[in-house]
Amino acid sequence: MRAIVTRPEPECAAWVSAIQAEGLSAVALPLMDIASRAFAFDAAKNYDAFVCVSRSAVNGFLQSQNIKVLEGKRCLVSGLGTRAALIQQGIQASCIDSPAAASNQFDSEALWTLASQRDWRGKRVLVVRGANAQGEPEGRPWLADQLAAAGASVDFVSTYERRLPVLTDASRAILQSPQADDVWLFSSSQSIAHLKLLAPSTDWRGSRAIATHDRISMTAMDAGFGNVQIVRPVIGDVVAALRSKV
Repeated sequence: MRAIVTRPEPECAAWVSAIQAEGLSAVALPLMDIASRAFAFDAAKNYDAFVCVSRSAVNGFLQSQNIKVLEGKRCLVSGLGTRAALIQQGIQASCIDSPAAASNQFDSEALWTLASQRDWRGKRVLVVRGANAQGEPEGRPWLADQLAAAGASVDFVSTYERRLPVLTDASRAILQSPQADDVWLFSSSQSIAHLKLLAPSTDWRGSRAIATHDRISMTAMDAGFGNVQIVRPVIGDVVAALRSKV
């Protein structure tokens, strides 16, 4: 059995190394490329809080903004990786609202159970997110809708683009010759969409997958995967799930 990690780089390589360190086989097949996106935005200091939808959002935003625009402001994130990216940039953990490490879910709904306890009336919130290859904004508006309903003024900025990956020879070989014992690790519905574009004739009904959210699981099943398990996006949980499949 080998785990096929489909996260974008550099997270893909990090997850492959972590899985291999547990004595399991893992290979990298990034099914999404992340590219910086030029944007003009000079009013960040005027916001009371920031929603960063991913690690890429944090990195892309801070390429053009001084870290000081975030200091002392509320930062809302739904994932542990995004939280870690803010802390690595120097943001104090006490300024970050995010689901606890023991949470069953890492999504907007889990984040809102915490953030909804704050008073958002009259607050200005900036949502930092991604765009597709055509530059069109992407992402669920659910959290922004909750903030607006709670009295906040919400704006958006796209700081990076999620693109179809450019395949290496190694990646192409994995796509062309999937093995019966492969376990595909999906952390994004868009990665599954890219897989369908890159391997349109492959029948996935006999293939196994691990998805990090129920919406991603549904996308994998819609793509034809016959065996899909939902696991929290935590390396220990993923390793445990992989061991159960050996």
